[in-house]
Amino acid sequence: MQDEPTGHTASSALEELRGRLTDTLAQRRLNQTQLATRARLGRTTVSEALSPKKPAPSAETVAALARALHLPEQELLELQRTAAGRTEASTLEGPGRPIRQWDPHALEVHPAGFTQNGSAFSARRVLPGYVPRDHDRILAEAVREAGSGHSRMLALVGESSTGKTRACWEAVQPLAELGWRLWHPFDPTRAKAALEDLHRVGPRTVVWLNEAHHYLGDLAAGEQIAAAVHHLLTSPQHRPILVLGTLWPEYAKQYTALPATGTADPHSRVRNCSPDAR
Repeated sequence: MQDEPTGHTASSALEELRGRLTDTLAQRRLNQTQLATRARLGRTTVSEALSPKKPAPSAETVAALARALHLPEQELLELQRTAAGRTEASTLEGPGRPIRQWDPHALEVHPAGFTQNGSAFSARRVLPGYVPRDHDRILAEAVREAGSGHSRMLALVGESSTGKTRACWEAVQPLAELGWRLWHPFDPTRAKAALEDLHRVGPRTVVWLNEAHHYLGDLAAGEQIAAAVHHLLTSPQHRPILVLGTLWPEYAKQYTALPATGTADPHSRVRNCSPDAR
């Protein structure tokens, strides 16, 4: 199988992957047992990952080795995908489309009104000028980290019509410059769309969970959606992704509150998958 962007075949990608790992191992003056300890992997797993007689190591193994050796994780994962016979374009592109192709109003960013064209009003909706606020710095930091290869999730909490969705739209614009995609699970219902396709989300995708109570608060699917989001955030195969959500304060309080002793916990996975909401 040929990987078009780099020109690697599966065999050459695997050879380069192992070469970078073994060369760095030698440069660091480590043996495989020490590497296994640093990477928190089994000694056999490390040995097979470096052996030219074994198949391509898993993405999880490559990610752990890259971190232990301080190598660029995404570059090695791209080699692993090619070596394993899976190209990102064919299997990991997933749902959504490039950010540049989205109309912000389709993402529920509310219009300010209409533009005037002569004596008549045009039907084209426009967004007002944007004034950054304190929370925009936190959003920008999450976006920077995602752009540098780290999966992140952030929930923006506020009352209705306070500009939460607009803030998220402004924040992702730097990712549009990097060719990122955006996916807004919506049809046939938000919860059903998310549950069916979250596992297909590819790297460099913004998962747009506007009014996240429609997803996380769904009585039938909310906990499953939370578990799927947690998997996306922790899986090397999908990295990097950025999950952005908006929530009203009453829902944020409901999802993060611990249940009383002896009572059911309806939002345990939601609480565990969510970072500190801001």
